[in-house]
Order: sequence, then C-alpha cells, then structure tokens
Amino acid sequence: MSKVSEDNWLLFFSTQQARRPAVLRQLLSKRLSNSTLFWGMRYQWLAYINLCPSMDTQAFDQQIKLLCQQKMLLKQDDGTVLLTADGQACQAQLQAEHSLAAPQVFANYRVYDLVKLLRLLVQVASEASWKNARYYVAVDDFECQAVLKNWVRAHGLRALKEQLVTELKKFLALEDPQDAWIFCSQFAGHETVPATTKQVAQALNISQRAVELTLLDLNSRFVLELIQTNSPLAPMITHFQSKNALYQKSQKTLTLITRGFSIPQIVQRSQLKESTILEHLLNAAIFNADFPFELFLSNTERQLLGKILPADIDQWQYSMVGEYQAKISFFKYRLYAIWRTREQSER
Repeated sequence: MSKVSEDNWLLFFSTQQARRPAVLRQLLSKRLSNSTLFWGMRYQWLAYINLCPSMDTQAFDQQIKLLCQQKMLLKQDDGTVLLTADGQACQAQLQAEHSLAAPQVFANYRVYDLVKLLRLLVQVASEASWKNARYYVAVDDFECQAVLKNWVRAHGLRALKEQLVTELKKFLALEDPQDAWIFCSQFAGHETVPATTKQVAQALNISQRAVELTLLDLNSRFVLELIQTNSPLAPMITHFQSKNALYQKSQKTLTLITRGFSIPQIVQRSQLKESTILEHLLNAAIFNADFPFELFLSNTERQLLGKILPADIDQWQYSMVGEYQAKISFFKYRLYAIWRTREQSER
C-alpha cells in the first residue's frame, strides 16, 4: 500500500468512548502485551491485530498529533482521544468507501505475502495455459516461488490452472463487478501487464485509497475462502500462517488449568514465573469466549468488585480496589474486567 493517510485512523475512534492511540499502534504492528490486548478488547480492535506489520510507528504518532491539531480528534488529559464533530463527518465519508470485511485474517496469516503468492499463481497459470515457458516472473519472491514449485511438483500445472480458475470464478461471481475488475487488475498474465492502483483509480474516477482497500479486502477474503472450503490450493495459503507465540503459550497454560493443574504446579512444570503464568491466563481469557472464570473468581469476589467499582469499566483503576487489595489481586481485578467486558458485549 502507499503511505497511509492520517485520516484513515479516524475510522478507529469514537465520539463517546475515549481511546488510547498507543493501543491501536501496538495492535496494528503486533507489539502485544496483556494491557494492549485488554484495551484492544475494550475498544473492539482485536480483529485488526497485525493489519500494518511494517508500520512506521513514529509517523503514526505524528499523524495522530496532526489530527488533534486539525481538531478531528480531541486529546484528553490522560492521553486518550475523542472523535470530534469534524472528525465524525470525515469518518462517515471514509466509511462510505470500501472497508475490510475480514480484518482478522491479518492476525493469523501473512496477508501481504499471500498477495504476492496469488499474483504469482495467476501469472504462472496464465502462461502455462498458453504453453509459454519463457517469461519474466512478475513476483520476485523466493519463498512464494518455492511454495508454488512444491505444490506443482505434487499436483501438476494442469491442476493449478483448473483449480485456480474454478476458485476465482466461484469467488468473483458473488462480488460487485467493479470490485471484481479491481481485483483482477492486479494480475500479470500472458501478454497482460498489471495496472497500478493509481491507474485503476483514474480509470474508475475513485480514490487510490479506495482501490487499495478493495484489493486488500478481496485478497484477504479470497485466501480465507480457500482455507475455509479446504481447497486443494489451501496448503499453499496455510504455509503463510503467522506464528503466534503469545496465543500458543496462553492456550498451553489454559489447557493445563482445564486438566486440573494448579498455578504452582504449572510454575514448577514450566519453570516460568508465576506472574508470567498469570499473564498467560489473562490473555487466554481475552482470546477464549468459554474461559473458565469461575475457577479463579468466586461469586463473593465478583459481588464485592461489582460494589466498589464504577459502572464505566474504562474508568477503572486497580487503586479503586483500595483496602480489599489484600484479598483481590491485580490478576483477579483484571480478570473481572475481562469478564464484565464479555458480559456487556453479549447483551
């Protein structure tokens, strides 16, 4: 994508809920801590993890500062920001353009590498259909080329052509014709040169940003469909699945808990600090809708926290637990906040 314009960030903010830009920056670039995940959950941003893995974080901070100067965002004393009336008007215009229907794909797969793979698949299949073995490969990426070579070695070029045509026809048949044309414009083929996003934008009289978002949306949804339908092409897609050590460690700890291991036993077994194990459990509570909160929070503790904490979870601070901190650890306090957030979202 071209450089992200600062007004794009307005899509993530609210006139009602003050939000921390730093949380968005950390989520988009996949720099994750439990605090980042918790506030991402509060702001309903978790689907956007790893959307911009190579983002310039300093440029992002400057763009947020500029939006405040332009009075699109209003900065609060605690560092959070609110969307202003002008910002809301700009946000509405942005929402009228194309958006990402499945942003969660970016958290689980290296989508930008998959875009390269799709472009390589289409070019190789196109040239093969013309029995042309001598051409300039438009995607100069060794990993993508190796993945494709391994698949073709196992299944053959004919299978690639037939399966790719079948999958593309099925997918594009349900898309808006203009969006489908934009999607296809990115591909090189036999005696076919791909169009740039600028050229497509000029041809359709739309913004370059709209073209880029359409491409990202359709590329991400196409690879997701290949995975969900267990397409023969899916093994090439799953090769680019992201390694999520944080999620895996959290799931491993949760599995041990559900198997009856106590926290001290897990500490001894894993040779990790208790604080690390507790953080794994907090992450698991965010990731898993069926997390067993009752194993760690009694009804009495929930009732107590419900009495001493205000209604607005965003305003909570552990210091509010006050004299009960000897009974209610930070772990229990944060777990209760996660539980209450889930409860509210299910209403």
